[in-house]
Amino acid sequence: IDISLEICSCCCSLTCSLEVAFILDSSESAKISLFEKQKAFVLSFSTRLSMLQVAGWTLKVRMAALQYSSSVSIEHRFSAWKDLDSFHSRVSTMNYIGHGTYTTYAITNASQLLVQETPTDSVRVAVLMTDGVDHPRNPDVIAAAAEAKGHSIKFFAVGLSDIAQQSQNNAKLRAIASTPTQQFVQSLLDPQLEEKMLKEMVSVGCGVTCRQTPLELVFVIDSSESVGPENFNVIKDFVNALIDRASVSQDTTRVGVVLYSHINIVVVSLGQEATRDDIKSAVRSMVYLGEGTFTGSAIQQANNVFKAARAGVRKMAIIITDGQADKRDSVSLESAVTEAQGSNIEMFVIGVVNESDPLYEEFKKELNFMASDPDTDHVYLIEDFKTLPGDSFMV
Repeated sequence: IDISLEICSCCCSLTCSLEVAFILDSSESAKISLFEKQKAFVLSFSTRLSMLQVAGWTLKVRMAALQYSSSVSIEHRFSAWKDLDSFHSRVSTMNYIGHGTYTTYAITNASQLLVQETPTDSVRVAVLMTDGVDHPRNPDVIAAAAEAKGHSIKFFAVGLSDIAQQSQNNAKLRAIASTPTQQFVQSLLDPQLEEKMLKEMVSVGCGVTCRQTPLELVFVIDSSESVGPENFNVIKDFVNALIDRASVSQDTTRVGVVLYSHINIVVVSLGQEATRDDIKSAVRSMVYLGEGTFTGSAIQQANNVFKAARAGVRKMAIIITDGQADKRDSVSLESAVTEAQGSNIEMFVIGVVNESDPLYEEFKKELNFMASDPDTDHVYLIEDFKTLPGDSFMV
């Protein structure tokens, strides 16, 4: 298991909601053969888009489909999204219209659909298929596109044939599309169209404007005698590397830190106004304690820290330890963990132990008890603190 990737994914809680509207030209200028090619592209590309994965992100994709000629027909709405099969069923049964080309109406309808049926913090994308040849009475298409872009809608303009390459038509496609135009103006004739579009979807979406899910994150750090001062410094580097990956603010990820040995210290609480740099500085300044491993008291302290959590926000604790809970602790591990479970705190545990250790199985059992289910997703066993990612932490 790649600890750094798994933990970072959880710490960052990055969710990308991608909303894509396909706009198919069903006018007489497109002809039925080009209309069928557009449908084939939408069916194929939507399949690949639905399977798209981006490391460190949870990608949520919904799609809509419209076709246009002298009128616009909304074939599948965002609000009706169930799954890819139902979307494909609607696209497959679309019938060619074959009247005049009124692209402005298509852009306006798609814009309204995106604004009314998608969250404001989602990534909104419109894929317009056209050759750029409109009916003489078509209203100002460039103005309509400009208004749509004002609603944070990214426009791809996909030319259908060689006609789209003609100077006047190409200029219109470039004016409709978002910038830079070399990324947002594409051609249905391009055999690499789907690959290029997938690449641009990732760039437009998850690399730039996706939201970060709010998170309450508390680190519970073992500073007992078994850890040792050198390994304690490795832990501090690791924690700060994770904090670097989280978008720390009072609106997104808030971080708390509990340090423990025979006593426990709240280094950073969730309620305090602290920047990422403030938290990292506090972690770097932590002093090694070097006494017993009172894990039950530490988890109970973390439970208290979580009492300042925002209502409805995901709560996550990451416990880093190398030893079994000390029996001298006045707080039993069982009661502290039960309290955490009752408070809906998701517990991740990083345990440092060598498999040759005679207490290995007993220690592993204790880690599994502390961690949330399933254990395979929440327990990380390593043999040496130096295998923590530290400064080389990557996603």
